[in-house]
Amino acid sequence: MASDVRLTRALPYAVVGASAAYLYYVAANFQYHARAGTLGPDFWPKAILILAFAACVYEIAKIVFSGGRAQDVGGVLEDLVEKGAEKHADAGPAAMPTENHPWLLLASMGATLLYVVAVPVLGFFLATTVYLAAFMVIGGYRRPRVIAAVSVIGTLLLLFVFMKLVYVSLPIGREPFLQVTLFLMQIMGIR
Repeated sequence: MASDVRLTRALPYAVVGASAAYLYYVAANFQYHARAGTLGPDFWPKAILILAFAACVYEIAKIVFSGGRAQDVGGVLEDLVEKGAEKHADAGPAAMPTENHPWLLLASMGATLLYVVAVPVLGFFLATTVYLAAFMVIGGYRRPRVIAAVSVIGTLLLLFVFMKLVYVSLPIGREPFLQVTLFLMQIMGIR
């Protein structure tokens, strides 16, 4: 019976691990023209699939080698959920008021639609900086210096990761906004 429980717990990890192995095989057979000194389009999918496969193997080994303690082995998330449930068990539904903010939801949706329209014109950097700042303001955050710093630094980090490391082509915008993106790309060494 204990082996049935372990097998049942290990099965989802085995399925995901097998899927990751198959997708790795598919990614390894991508056809592309390699450029010297750059990562190919197969690098990031293969890296992620290796990590997924390794995590599945680890979880399966943990389940298999836990012996009779299969019920004692739990994840951090499971522990947090159990502790949270115990903490709020006495409170009941009246202790947790629900708040509805339909106008904030509509404002967020509108900001997202405007972002989609603005990206091709303003370019990724300017549109995303404004979008992140607007989203923080809509969400109720009211410290202008922090909003400015987070939106600018966060967008620069995204720009660097996507264009320099992952080689994703992001919209650079139209004149005169195009010059801002090209300047930032030159500073960051992005070609």
